[in-house]
This record gives sequence, structure tokens and C-alpha cells, in this order.
Amino acid sequence: MSKTAVVFRSKYGASKAYSLILGKRIPAVVIENEGLTPHLVEEFDTIILVGGVYAGKITGIDFLKKYADDFSSKRIAVFAVGASPVSDDTIDSIKKRNLKGKLETVPLFYGRGALDEEQLSFMDKNLLSVVRRSAEKTKPEKRSDLEKIILETAGSADWMDESYLEPLIEFISQA
Repeated sequence: MSKTAVVFRSKYGASKAYSLILGKRIPAVVIENEGLTPHLVEEFDTIILVGGVYAGKITGIDFLKKYADDFSSKRIAVFAVGASPVSDDTIDSIKKRNLKGKLETVPLFYGRGALDEEQLSFMDKNLLSVVRRSAEKTKPEKRSDLEKIILETAGSADWMDESYLEPLIEFISQA
């Protein structure tokens, strides 16, 4: 039987929540990415990285990039969590930005997370504010999906849905 590790990096909680759900559904050992080394996951056949998308980058992806050679014999998948709607364009954009070189064949899955402006760090609040001001100046028909979401979201939104995990669970079950 294959042993699976769900390795997560969660800034505001959505990635952790998806990881815990996934850990129960597959089943898998759920491990926080902070301070993780390849030695700690060498006993696993499958490694799933779960991380939020911030400014186009998946949190925790550097772990996979750094240790790609150590994981060459393992089955790897990534589940990205973000605010953008689920679409092929969103997934393609995230994949192009994060899964290059040795990671280009790694399957990427995507689900929407949550946004609570009160929880945001000072830097993230400022970034959101800059994007919001820029979006307000953009003609409505020229706004990106993310700009539309930021303008529509006042304070908080929760788009989390366990069904976003289904394609990943199907992928894992094919092992």
C-alpha cells in the first residue's frame, strides 16, 4: 500500500483546512512544510504539496524545487489554493509560473480559498489595496478575474469547497 504525505504551507488557513480534509479522505499523513527536509518524507511514495497562491507564486513550492532530485522516484502532485475562479487559464498561469524545469511534469490541481482582510498581514493589506486601486481605474470590461473579485469582495469571502479536491483524490487513487 502506498504511503502518502500531504505537505502544506498555509498563510491564512485555507491550505491547512484543505490539507486536513485531504488527509482524512485519502488517507495520508499531513505535515506542515515549515522546516521540512527530504529525510522527513523519504518513507512516503506520494507527496502532495498544498499551498496558497500569492502574487502568482505557490507557497511551499520552493521545497519541491530544492529537492526535486531527491523526489525523482516519488509520485508528486500540487494543490494550489487561491482567490481566482477555477478555470484552465488560472491553472495554466499558475503552472507556468511555478512548475518549471524538473517540476514541469508535476500535475497541478486548484481550488478556491478564502479571504479575510482583517487577518491579512500589513504587507498583504497594502498589496491588496494597490491592486484594488488599480482595478478601480481599469475599465470594467478590461478587468481581470482577480481584479473583479477584489472589487466585489469587501472585507471577507469564503469560496472553499471540498469538491475542489475531487480531481486530486481521483489522481491519487489511480496509483
